[in-house]
Parts: sequence; C-alpha cells; structure tokens
Amino acid sequence: MGSRLAKGLFAGAAGVALVVAWPALSRTDAIAQVRAALIKNVDEPWRTPWETRSQFLPNAGGCFGTSDCFNYSEGSGFALFDLRPVPAGKRWVVQSATGILVNGNGRTNQIELGTPRGGILFDGTKWGFAGPFFPGTSFSSVIFNASLDVTFGPGETPFVRVVATPSLSGYTVIVFSGYLIDAN
Repeated sequence: MGSRLAKGLFAGAAGVALVVAWPALSRTDAIAQVRAALIKNVDEPWRTPWETRSQFLPNAGGCFGTSDCFNYSEGSGFALFDLRPVPAGKRWVVQSATGILVNGNGRTNQIELGTPRGGILFDGTKWGFAGPFFPGTSFSSVIFNASLDVTFGPGETPFVRVVATPSLSGYTVIVFSGYLIDAN
C-alpha cells in the first residue's frame, strides 16, 4: 500500500509541477524570441537602407563629382544617365525621390526612373514625375519631394531621365531612397 501511495503522490506532484510550469513554458514572448532567431522576414523595410545621390550639370559637363551618375548622355532638353546596379541577390525597393533643379523655375520639368534603357522614349520607365515642383531659394531653382513604389531586381541598372522645356541647364541633384531586400 505504501508503494501505491508513493506513486500517487509522485504523480500528483508531477501534475502540479506541470500545471505550474506550463504558463512559463508556453509564453508567447519566449516563443516569439525563438521564432525571430530562426526566421527572417526578407521583406522587412529598412533592413538594409540603399540610397543614390546623383549630381550633374546638363549641357555643361555631365556627371559632377563622385555621385551615382554613369553613362551620361544629353541633348538640349534632356539628360539621361544610369545609377549603380542593384547588388547580386538583392532587390531595391525605392520609396522616395527628392532633388533640386537649378534654373528650373519657369520651365516644364519631368523626371523618370526605369530599366532597361529603351530605344524609344519612355521604354522601360517605371516611375515618372512632372510635379509639383516648388520654388527654391536661389538661382531660379525648383525643389521636389515625391513618394514612389518601384522595385528593381538583382543586377538591374536603373536609369534616370530628366526632361525640361524649353531647355535643361543648371546644377541638378536627385536622391532616390529605399532599402534592399533578399531576392529569394
């Protein structure tokens, strides 16, 4: 009879211990921490910030300084150049564009972002912006800030086209901001 009593007490004590320990073992915080260590959200914004800064002088020298401005070409009313390629194994999600166009006040301005370069105007354009542009503080400049949602794949080389009527001239800075995510 003593052995039976001991077994019953032991089983009861084990049951009470399990009931007491269960909330601590099943806490969602603890599970969430383990899950976070094992699983990565590849689409998490701002995991790896990625920004381009392009500076150029239309009809007066092209790309300026060390900036994201490659394979530059121009005409009287446009400038066309490439940004740096998206790193292998990554996608670039572009969320905003901002910039200043000197001598932009009083003319019609347009900015395009896309890939690949096409033989016809607008081929490959993923985003186009024609305003609003706001008056700057000096040099007859205009400034802009725009939200966008454009994605470029691994190895893609985005292009930027700036068009102005009647003509494009004056120092220009354009910044595209976003983040990199895993391509897979």
